[in-house]
Amino acid sequence: MTGSVQTLTVALSLLVALPAAAFAEADGALSPVAAAEALHARTAGADLDLVRSHVVELAELARRHIDEAGLETALEDFRNPPWLREANGLHLWGVTTAGVSWFDTGHPELVGIDVSNITDIEGRFWTQLAVASALETGEKVFLLLFPHPKTAKSAVGFHTCFMLEDGERVLCAGAFEDAPTG
Repeated sequence: MTGSVQTLTVALSLLVALPAAAFAEADGALSPVAAAEALHARTAGADLDLVRSHVVELAELARRHIDEAGLETALEDFRNPPWLREANGLHLWGVTTAGVSWFDTGHPELVGIDVSNITDIEGRFWTQLAVASALETGEKVFLLLFPHPKTAKSAVGFHTCFMLEDGERVLCAGAFEDAPTG
């Protein structure tokens, strides 16, 4: 009986030591990092439904990664591949409920700036839309119109956000429609 208990104890300790990603991949679901790699291998082209879908998927993966890795580790990870994608600028960004940019992998020059009074081309206050998305008092996925980072022409961008546990910071995923660079 003692041998059986020891074998069971060793087996259980090995199971506990295996990373959660191994279990996720074993049952068919990818870890958030592997899923982000798969997401970033795809492009949306001019298909706005796909852009929208990619934004929602990235936000869900970011939330899962925060839950699994912890906020500080996840934020550092978000600054590097596979969380960044050049095609259509799929990236993560964040504002506080007071309207200060606190995180932005697509536009790091905005971090620390009060962006509460900045609008898109059509006059939409994007920080208000982000907070409303995160609080679920507005649209889950909202549209903004900004100059495309490659062409400088007006381009549709989709964004979706969620509130972090501190209740003061919002994290969002966003992307533009893919646009030809030539």
